[in-house]
Amino acid sequence: MSLTTPERIEIVERSGGRSARVIAAVFNARHPERENISHVAVFKLLKKFHETGSVHDKDRPGRPRTATAEDMATAVVATVVKSPKRSSRHVASLTGISQRSVLRVLHVNKWHPYKLQLQHRLTEDDPDRRVQFAEWASERCHDDPMFPQRVLFSDEALLFVHGEVNKQNHRYWSDTNPNWRHDCKGMGGVKVMVWCGIWGTRIIGPYFIHGTLTGERYRVMLEEDVFPDLLNPDGDFPSFFQQDGAPPHYALCAHQWLDTQFPGCWIGRRGPIEWPPQSPDLTPLDFFLWGHLKELLYQEPICDFHHLQQRIRQCCDAIQPDVLLRVHADWQKRLAVSFAQEGQHIQHVL
Repeated sequence: MSLTTPERIEIVERSGGRSARVIAAVFNARHPERENISHVAVFKLLKKFHETGSVHDKDRPGRPRTATAEDMATAVVATVVKSPKRSSRHVASLTGISQRSVLRVLHVNKWHPYKLQLQHRLTEDDPDRRVQFAEWASERCHDDPMFPQRVLFSDEALLFVHGEVNKQNHRYWSDTNPNWRHDCKGMGGVKVMVWCGIWGTRIIGPYFIHGTLTGERYRVMLEEDVFPDLLNPDGDFPSFFQQDGAPPHYALCAHQWLDTQFPGCWIGRRGPIEWPPQSPDLTPLDFFLWGHLKELLYQEPICDFHHLQQRIRQCCDAIQPDVLLRVHADWQKRLAVSFAQEGQHIQHVL
């Protein structure tokens, strides 16, 4: 048991030239309720007092400990609760605790740094359109369990030679997922535009689009590249064609071609079946293919533009049929969740 400051002062005051052994015996007799001290402890205390003029211990080298473990944890958690968007480095600066200790406290208390997620902004009418489409598609799936595999889902995306990685350094510390989101738009770099489709257990394409995609170029691609690729000896053919509301898809020439090839059975902006705007979470290419393709694509460095095209073809060929069957099942789940959420964003409840 260490000596308190009053006890140390008492020993110094009663020393009076006595030996350390006598002083220890007298002190122990006066304080029978505490653990006995040794004459060695008395000797060291008196020596320190004569050398420094103080009964206090010297400051220990290294970083001073300003708080107990419990106090430290309380300070860290309180700081994060007040401002959950602060970085661990900022929390360390505010609390006077090392960043490593801050991270350890948050980990022990099961707090996690959730990443900011970007989502499309919904306008006032968008939720109603999403509900209408989800209701229509869900009814078709109920009547025909194979319906998702009869739809040719399509989309274009920009893929970059040096990777599309656009990681945010923003984090939101919380003991539960706060579903931190932000409305966004935009990107840039050395790139290629690629069109792909998902039909049943097949990836249709990829087809590469050079230059600006216009309505006429889009129609020509569908007629001369995509349509012939759909034909097979079994005579099977998609029952429905889906596209989003991108301007080239809205061109009159594209609509006329789709009306001829898929009369009353194509999904798109102002089509026979209206595609709800701002709904990448409802098309398999957006919620699955592009992310999965990029994950495969950038597993090795891309040398140049031609290498990028080669790798895109290889990665599309590597996607197995059983994976696409799970994608169709996920699509049906998303329809149900979107309907239950009254057309609002669904990523946070999936």
